[in-house]
Amino acid sequence: MRAGVVSRIDIDDAFPVTRRVIELLQKRGVDVLVETETAMALEMDADTVDLTDIEADFVVAVGGDGTILRTAMGLRTPETPLLGVNMGRRGFLCEVLKDEIESAIERVVSGRYELEDCLKLRSRCTEMSEDFPDALNEVLVSSSLPSKMLLCRLSVDGEQLTEIQADGIIVSTPTGSTAYNLSAGGSILAPGVDAMILTAVNPYSYFRSIALPIKSRVTVELLKPRADALAIVDGKVYTGLKPLSTVEVEASKHTTRFIRFKPFYGRLRSRLAHLQSQ
Repeated sequence: MRAGVVSRIDIDDAFPVTRRVIELLQKRGVDVLVETETAMALEMDADTVDLTDIEADFVVAVGGDGTILRTAMGLRTPETPLLGVNMGRRGFLCEVLKDEIESAIERVVSGRYELEDCLKLRSRCTEMSEDFPDALNEVLVSSSLPSKMLLCRLSVDGEQLTEIQADGIIVSTPTGSTAYNLSAGGSILAPGVDAMILTAVNPYSYFRSIALPIKSRVTVELLKPRADALAIVDGKVYTGLKPLSTVEVEASKHTTRFIRFKPFYGRLRSRLAHLQSQ
């Protein structure tokens, strides 16, 4: 059995947890591949590999949702199962806390877990030659200036839905429905619901959000002739869009697979409680 290990590297608190994960895996006879940036931050002399080259039975990501998103976006084999270890901050995608890693690794090694397959989104600007990276949470089309609204035409499967002014347009997966989509007023989708959500951010309109079948193709056409915009994938990859550009979003052929021990509604309850306490 082989496992990859990826860690958040900008906070020192993650380092002892990541070292503990590596130690526990090795004690159970698992071959460990430590991501290069993680190994450098830990000053470790170990087998290292770039994130894009990790080939493993599963990957442990220590940090939070940002670390999970970076790992999911970078893996050569997107369907490699991920186990997220939360460092006590926002970590809705993570399955265990740092104090639970020993029992979690024992369960993974012995095969006592469930796999959750999560939709990803493929997106592109029709004026560009290459697709954007697949999104696990959402694709956001946003004004490049915080004080300016977008004017855009929204279509689904070639049929115009509306023309709208808004700060941005989100196309979200069920996984991402509890992230920016939720903050923007979109609905939550439970795992297993084959749908995506189209949500407007601060719209100057009655339209707010709509859930769409998984086979839908969403088109966002920019209508202002002198207004630039941005396409933002999972809050990680920013691409400038020229005026009058068109962005298309649909389901990807790839998924992300999470190692789960707990039911979705327990994680959701914790997430909502965290938001209410802020």
